[in-house]
Amino acid sequence: MARSGRRSLARSERSRTSLNVSTHRPIGRPRSRAPIATREEPTVRHIAAEVPLTVRLIVGPTGVGKSAAASDVARRTGAPVVVADRIQCFTDLATTSARAGADEPDVTRAWLGDRTVADGDYPAPEAAAALVRAVRRVARPGRPVVVEGGSISLLAYLVDHHLPVLPWRFTVTSLTRPAPSRYLAALTARAHAMLRPEPPLAGLLDELAALWRVPGHRWFAASVNGFEAALEWCAKYGLDPTEPTLVGLPPRLVDELALLIAERHAEHGADQERAFAALFAPAARAGVRLGDAA
Repeated sequence: MARSGRRSLARSERSRTSLNVSTHRPIGRPRSRAPIATREEPTVRHIAAEVPLTVRLIVGPTGVGKSAAASDVARRTGAPVVVADRIQCFTDLATTSARAGADEPDVTRAWLGDRTVADGDYPAPEAAAALVRAVRRVARPGRPVVVEGGSISLLAYLVDHHLPVLPWRFTVTSLTRPAPSRYLAALTARAHAMLRPEPPLAGLLDELAALWRVPGHRWFAASVNGFEAALEWCAKYGLDPTEPTLVGLPPRLVDELALLIAERHAEHGADQERAFAALFAPAARAGVRLGDAA
């Protein structure tokens, strides 16, 4: 697996997402999908008949504290939290997606669903419709709903196709990256935690190995930033991705892997920050009821 080929593929996909907000970066093998509206799922015109509510949207790059900010608002207001993240729906990627540890006993947090990689890709239109359903499900009179996430494609589809017809008032808090050195240090520390999580959680390399043992799941694995970095690291040192282990490895190699993962996440974080700055710019969103978060 050539490093340059995979990185150019990932970068081209991310660039396409940033330029065309209706295009989603694939995460997994594409497959045909049913239309958004089904017998169980009302159309957006039907949804527009709902009682208005306030949705506090917290967006930003990976690793900048969106979950902590959402939890803070939830504790102060009693609001439930809905996570706008496609990757975190995959329960077999709990550590790699950072879903593990996000659930807190004093905060009601809901994900868009529970899937496994065997279910295939989760396209942005389908995920955006699931987000609308989740908000409707947890909404209560007189209480806001917090939506936190960093999925560019999902949020772009939500803004373009759902917000114009929903009777919801959105307040947006867009978090940004700290100084580059601080950001990379924080992402590196997070990568170390993903490589060696608290038992009984599987580590990032264990989750990668489970996917890599199934040839049909390898395309998906190579499209995920943390896995992409780990695959490059395995190729560099002649390690088998199906049997990865940190046992007996020199600390410098583990540090190198953590830094490589952090660098991939930092690249994606820069893409996210640029995309959200454009997506939620008032001039670009004329006609959509967006306000400033209190």
